[in-house]
Amino acid sequence: MYIYIPLELIQILLCTKECFTIPTYNLFVNYIWCLLVVEGRKTTRNIYRYCFFCNKNLASWERLLSQYKWSLPQVMEKLFSLLIKTFPEQFLIHGAYTVAYDSSLIAKNSTKIPGVQKWRNHSGNADVGEFVVGHHWGILGLVGKFFGNRFLCFPLLLRLINGKRNKFQWLCTDKGTSMPVNFWHTAHASILQFTQWAGSLPVRVVADAYFSNKPFIKELITRAIPIHVVTRLKSNAVAYDDPEIPKIPKRGRPRKRGKKLSVNNLFKTEPKALLNVQLYGENVAIEAVVKDLWMLDLPKKVRVVVTKMGTRVNAFISTDLTLTAAQIIEIYGSRFSIEMAIRDMKQNLGLEDYQHQSLLPAIRFLHLSAIAYNVGRILLIKSTNIDWLKIENHEGDTPWTSNLSFKRLRSCLRRFSMGKLVLSNTALDAEVAKNTTLKDAILCLVG
Repeated sequence: MYIYIPLELIQILLCTKECFTIPTYNLFVNYIWCLLVVEGRKTTRNIYRYCFFCNKNLASWERLLSQYKWSLPQVMEKLFSLLIKTFPEQFLIHGAYTVAYDSSLIAKNSTKIPGVQKWRNHSGNADVGEFVVGHHWGILGLVGKFFGNRFLCFPLLLRLINGKRNKFQWLCTDKGTSMPVNFWHTAHASILQFTQWAGSLPVRVVADAYFSNKPFIKELITRAIPIHVVTRLKSNAVAYDDPEIPKIPKRGRPRKRGKKLSVNNLFKTEPKALLNVQLYGENVAIEAVVKDLWMLDLPKKVRVVVTKMGTRVNAFISTDLTLTAAQIIEIYGSRFSIEMAIRDMKQNLGLEDYQHQSLLPAIRFLHLSAIAYNVGRILLIKSTNIDWLKIENHEGDTPWTSNLSFKRLRSCLRRFSMGKLVLSNTALDAEVAKNTTLKDAILCLVG
């Protein structure tokens, strides 16, 4: 039945074949194709309706998410290996794998779904309101540098964050005691799982200002093989200089910290350096103050970079003291790619469309959306070498012609399948003819 699916898409998914049985793998491939082709809500019924060439009942599509035995971590690890093999140079940014971590709220009104509770909305979208009732997902993605100066993020791990009121995840310690899993435990679990995949290669985490605190950073940098963090500081952050050693020793314990400093005020009081930084795909000249300071009650110094663009003062930190100020700013600028990835998954791949009343199918659905996003992104990056993805006689850069647009990918996938339907001349079409008519199949693709 793969005649209606481009060979390039099948070859990308071939790395995960050993994680499934043959019938489940066929459903898996068809599900990814449907996520890329279906327009509108990506419900199971719509997936079933669009896949006209797959002779499976609606219940089979539901069981793929809820019952069939296949290892989701194993599938995502295979996908990570494929990304590294396909783009061996793009993912090593300044000597390390860079992963972006962020969280996203998905509104769900049903109280029957585990983990649904009230969360404060930090998105700044006034239309949503101050609070959101639903799920809070932590998302980790691998960041790569493509087309010379553009950062793209490939989501790999999604974990449900445990709230304070509706607790449903617990952590067992070595002493046999248990405690509720908090926000930072969830973030650390995703990061540590990725480091297992990366093996001996160093890993660096980039996150926004919400993560610039001791509970998140200390656990990562105090490991035997430290995981360094690049993040932005809050506007009220303070730091400490090295303590002054008195000429005449005094009684009492020596001071561990020196003078207290307001980080944002460093731009006014310290000498500035002019940096040439590659930021959001452009070379920008920025004035910055660079200083190694003690802060956040961490056991090691961090490198602080304070910049000013317009009237706004921003302060960034890196626990890796080998990075230059320009590299720190560039790495933090790459964090925006995960926000773009989350937006694309919500708008084009149905990240918010799951309706299951148990966690296993919901978690599997979100990861299938991430797999579809990664597969689609690989196809679009390689679009210059793929004939069915080429668009001729177009003017300007529109959502249907942009090199990295998922609307373009959806249109080209539909056109490919339509061509196989209308111009079918192979024996493989005979099997499809038993299950559907040409009219019904075309209506599925255009309706």
